[in-house]
Amino acid sequence: MIVRLVFSLLVSAGLGVLLLRLLWPRAAAPWRWSLGTALGLSLGAAISAMLFFVWMLAFGPARGLLPAEAALLGVIALVAVWHGDRKLPLSAPTSGVRSSRPALLSGAVFLVVLVAAGAAFASNLMQHPHGEWDAWMNWDLKARMFYRGGEGWRAAFSPAIPWSHPDYPIMVPSLVARSWLYAGRETLLGPALVAATFTFGTVALLATALWALRGLGQGMLAAVVLLSAPFFVIHSTSLYADVPVGFFFLTTFVCLALDARHGAATTRFALLAGVAAGFSMWTKNEGLLFTLAVGAGLLLGARSAGWTASRRRLIAFGAGALPLFLLTAAFKIGFAPPNDLISTLGIHHTLGNLASPDRYYVTVREYVRHLAAFGDNGVGTAAWVLVAYLLGVGVNRSELARPWVRVGAAALVLVLAVHFMVFVSMAHELSRLLASSLERLLLQVWPAMLFWFFMVVRAPEEVGATTQFR
Repeated sequence: MIVRLVFSLLVSAGLGVLLLRLLWPRAAAPWRWSLGTALGLSLGAAISAMLFFVWMLAFGPARGLLPAEAALLGVIALVAVWHGDRKLPLSAPTSGVRSSRPALLSGAVFLVVLVAAGAAFASNLMQHPHGEWDAWMNWDLKARMFYRGGEGWRAAFSPAIPWSHPDYPIMVPSLVARSWLYAGRETLLGPALVAATFTFGTVALLATALWALRGLGQGMLAAVVLLSAPFFVIHSTSLYADVPVGFFFLTTFVCLALDARHGAATTRFALLAGVAAGFSMWTKNEGLLFTLAVGAGLLLGARSAGWTASRRRLIAFGAGALPLFLLTAAFKIGFAPPNDLISTLGIHHTLGNLASPDRYYVTVREYVRHLAAFGDNGVGTAAWVLVAYLLGVGVNRSELARPWVRVGAAALVLVLAVHFMVFVSMAHELSRLLASSLERLLLQVWPAMLFWFFMVVRAPEEVGATTQFR
């Protein structure tokens, strides 16, 4: 059974990596196996989840999915070989930063922290093999209904069970049910594998993207900071969708950063950024907000970056996100009942909330408290560690000037601002909702925030080269 589950992951990852190699702009950017594999992991997971859903729509219960996936993988592999994949240039450093003793030391620290995080992940999952409450009532519940439901699998979206949030997107349930198809039966190792894929896939993508763009030391340091926040590892074993959606937020930012390096020669990275943002819409409702925020950031940055280049980037981003937006819209219209939070609102109640100063005070207080204490590990919070690092090494001005940095900052600010107004205007039990949701909402954007931060601050290898960044 374990072999079958591992095979399901290899098929999914193979689909993503091979397809990404076909889409990779050969003339504009060199291929790096480490970064390509990490990016392909997210692409493959999303393709597998969407194929699972489409297959159920077309043929009912997804019992014939496995041969179809194997055939698709074979076709993509043949196309990759026929396409002359051997001619693809291999890795070449794009950051201009050479590895040094501090970088190697940070790599050693990363390996120690990774082993500790892996042990904590396994230990916590053994103690809570079914995850936490939202996994019971929503994510894994839907997966069981898909797997067991036969022709009645659509009951997973019944308005008769509003407490299960039947309107939520189904990336995670689809992947869990798919893992059970490969295993041949329901097993707690299925959702555990999905959780591990997104958790350590996020770490791998953060580390390899920064390694490719800013140097080995920067990538290792960012990964250590991510893994050193206990909530990231612990919450990943809750089997919720917050870590998976954060994976796609991070993928979007990585593709935008690649576009900033190579966008003059190709729009494929902007297209892939749109695809990744679209995947986030298929993972959680917050993905739609994030996609719109990135689009708004691209529009806001058009003035400083030049309208011609910005228009090409925005069109490519929109083209990548549009198919996933249409799929999500079709799901919302054809399957999902109204959102339970929005459907119970009234205009008078909402206006009353907006006019209440107490609600603004409570929300601001909780935002400040959570932002200042996020990632608390018992020694010092991640926020203060990053501030100290910034003061110690300074800013890389050449990176800070890139247009995508302003786009990313605008998107993050817009996401947090809209969530703020949602809390103020819509929450019936404001204090309870802030206590249960705000830390998870911050966790969703945390990997992308770390990537943005370590892209704009100087790397350890650069500290001695001050003249380069005057």
